This record gives sequence, structure tokens and C-alpha cells, in this order.
Amino acid sequence: TNKTNSKIAILRDYFQKAEDKDKLWTLALFTHKRPKKQVRTTLLKEWTTELAEIPEWLFGESYNVVGDLAETMALLLPEPQSEQDKPLAYWIQYLQDLAKADDTEKKEKIIQAWQQMTRAEKLVFNKLMTSGFRIGVSEKMVIRAVAEVHDLEQPTVAHRLMGDWKPNEVSYEKLILEENKEDNLSRPYPFYLAYALEGEPAELGDPQDWQVEWKWDGIRAPVLVRDKNIYI
Repeated sequence: TNKTNSKIAILRDYFQKAEDKDKLWTLALFTHKRPKKQVRTTLLKEWTTELAEIPEWLFGESYNVVGDLAETMALLLPEPQSEQDKPLAYWIQYLQDLAKADDTEKKEKIIQAWQQMTRAEKLVFNKLMTSGFRIGVSEKMVIRAVAEVHDLEQPTVAHRLMGDWKPNEVSYEKLILEENKEDNLSRPYPFYLAYALEGEPAELGDPQDWQVEWKWDGIRAPVLVRDKNIYI
């Protein structure tokens, strides 16, 4: 769907029903904390071409039309030979376990996974492998959905998701629902974004009461001083 409210409703439903480990990985994926890439893209292309029984040039033409590598592979791969109902955390661990495998073993494991996945499941699985996880859901949408599920303020959720947390080292409750002062020492506040003025400037009142700043391009970084420590 392209409708924001429909996406928020789907996300709310997900965060109400999913297992905590899956919710943590979902938060990680949409806040740019993706698992490390374990399989080279060139190998995935090669295996897809082999399974689809098509020449290499046809894969290239298909990719040019689709524009997304993970989706191209999902569309070309054969229909599944069986079914699966494993959770997200299982498949992420499945990929992480390939870290020390050779290419032959990786091929065997990846093909085994593909053979039991629907096209939609293959799309997500392929995106996990290619480290490109743009599927029409923004970080802001996820924050809003989590905030609504737990009756929290959106800035509070955004603040708790910032910083160097890892899905394998924290619980969902501790990350989202618990407030720990020590954890917040080095955590920055979310940047305030610039939005276009919707009404007339006169509606803002007397210009003498305004505070105006230039919107500079570039990279911003906060400097925080907390408990006699400096964090950049």
C-alpha cells in the first residue's frame, strides 16, 4: 500500500503480535542496524540465473526493468517446493551462521531457504542478504507505530532507538519500555527537522517574537555534556 495510515495500521498490528526477538530485528532493520552481509552479490546473481535456467544477459535485462536486485531475484526464482513458517530472527541467525562457511556450503544453504519460501518471503530474505532494506517503510513510521502501541510519545521512542544498541544484546522491554538513566548518558536527542510553512507568515505573530535559523546542508553532530563526560 502507498497509504501512510494503512502502513501504520499494519505496523501496529505487527508490534502487538510479533515475538520480542522479531520486533527487535524489525526495529534494527528500519533504523539502519542491518546484519552483516554474508554472501557476495555476484554469487546470488549466479545462483539465481542457474536456478531460473536463463542466460546471464536475460538476468541483466530483467534487473534493468525491475530496478531492484532483491526483487529481480525473487521474481526469477522458481516456485517453492515446500512451505516454512520460521520467524524473522531465525532467518537472520541462519544468515549469520554462514559467516565461516565456504561458497559451496553457502550455495547449498541459500538454495534450501529459497526452495521453501513464497515470492514475498524471498523478497525480504534477499533484501536481508543484499543489505538494502528499502521497502516503503520509513523510520518515522515505525517510531509512530511503536509509540501508539505502547502509548508513548514519539520523541521518547525515537530517543530510545538512538545510540549503539544491538538486537542480540538487549530485550525489547528494556529498549522500548524501560527508562534507564545510565543508558541515556551518551544517547543524543533527535534532530528537529525543518518543515515548510503551511500558512501565511503573518499567522506566526509579531516577527519580533520569532526565532529564525538558516537551514544549512551538510552533516550535523550534537555535543553533549552529561555527568562531567563529553559525547560528540
